[in-house]
Amino acid sequence: MFIWASAFAGIRYVLRQIDPMSMTALRLFAAAGFLSLMVVILRVRLPRRADWPRLLAAAVLGFSVYHYLLNLGTETITAGQASFIIATIPIWTAVLAWRFLGERLSPTNWLGLVLGLTGVGLMSIDFSHVTIGFGSWLVLGAALCAAANIVITKDLLLRYRAIDIAAYAGIIGALPFLLHLPWTWTASADLDLSGWLVLLYLGVIPIGVGYWLSSIALAALPASRVAQMLLLIPPMAAVIAWVTIGETPSMMLYIGGPLILIGVVLGRKSTTS
Repeated sequence: MFIWASAFAGIRYVLRQIDPMSMTALRLFAAAGFLSLMVVILRVRLPRRADWPRLLAAAVLGFSVYHYLLNLGTETITAGQASFIIATIPIWTAVLAWRFLGERLSPTNWLGLVLGLTGVGLMSIDFSHVTIGFGSWLVLGAALCAAANIVITKDLLLRYRAIDIAAYAGIIGALPFLLHLPWTWTASADLDLSGWLVLLYLGVIPIGVGYWLSSIALAALPASRVAQMLLLIPPMAAVIAWVTIGETPSMMLYIGGPLILIGVVLGRKSTTS
């Protein structure tokens, strides 16, 4: 979660030099390059033929479609509103995990989700600028894709190592962005050295290493529990942005942050299956 939270300050820095879609494409290409190297070094094995549909679904939903919908959606709504919608991922994951993995959440788990989501809302939303339009639905679609990716990955981890799933999902997920390569190539000329270094970090660490580590956690914990820990990202991201790029956090961090922590602690009560 800390690695993923560190991405937001880096994204804001790179977006000063390049457009969102080109930045996303370059991030995914960097992640795919790193994961391709891991395929060779760690001798990642090929998936069974029967598992390819699930793997393709995880890659396309969790990487390609997620990033595409998120980028399109955030062009018409505020970043805070988008952050709140993305924070609903644990709820959709809990529903899908109940339906497809047989996981059950206790009333305490649900209370933790509600408190955590409330904390994110207090931190991120300026209610005077909330709009419910096409952009909101696109970001909601991105959240649903991320939840589906978590549940599908959880199922695949019953048969594969975390690096196996992370490598192939990351590589396959980057392929559709090759269609954006001509525009990406042109936009990349605007990046200076620091922009390139931050961009490489954003691809290799938050996407490549981050997805690998989250897959390790997902192999050991219920899908709904891992998803609930995503609620830790907003307060972590606010503190990291404060330290690294000087963004002063909202005063609501001091209210929303503790609510999120309480929610995640309540979510530690066992999820039954």
